[in-house]
Amino acid sequence: MLSNRFLRRLLVAAILACATNAPAAQGAGQLPRADDFTVLAKEARARHAPIVIAFVQASCVYCAIAKRDYLVPMHRDSKWRERMILREVDLDRRATLRDFDGKAALPSDFSRLYGVRRVPTVVVVDHRGQLLAPPVVGLLSEDFYGLYLEQAIEAGLAKLRAAPGQGGADTVSR
Repeated sequence: MLSNRFLRRLLVAAILACATNAPAAQGAGQLPRADDFTVLAKEARARHAPIVIAFVQASCVYCAIAKRDYLVPMHRDSKWRERMILREVDLDRRATLRDFDGKAALPSDFSRLYGVRRVPTVVVVDHRGQLLAPPVVGLLSEDFYGLYLEQAIEAGLAKLRAAPGQGGADTVSR
């Protein structure tokens, strides 16, 4: 007969496997990956839109929930797509990306520019990579996570509207 301890471990492993693999398998957890922020910066400047960067890891259950329940639906919603540019930076990736200065950087190094220590972390930046709102760190509360994201994006939009050069002197420094 199997022990309760073994069964609990098996159950936890199965839940974690489902939570981390289900979104990718179903295509529901996919966000566009950020590969070149110089290109995104040009688009953001032309559209007067903030860039929303979701720092995630494949092994993070909370990242999978944040993507599946909040970020991907927000990205698919035309109302939000018109107002922002949403991209994912997977900290587990070893391929370099191009930062706002055009320099190659590993995702983990790029994340340090924004003080990312936990995932998921979502930052809202202008076309120069300057923070427009305080980061949304962790999956604080599923009841309020969507609201926290919306508030950060709205704060970023308000700063962009208020500053003629997009992300003026009142931006939050990174």
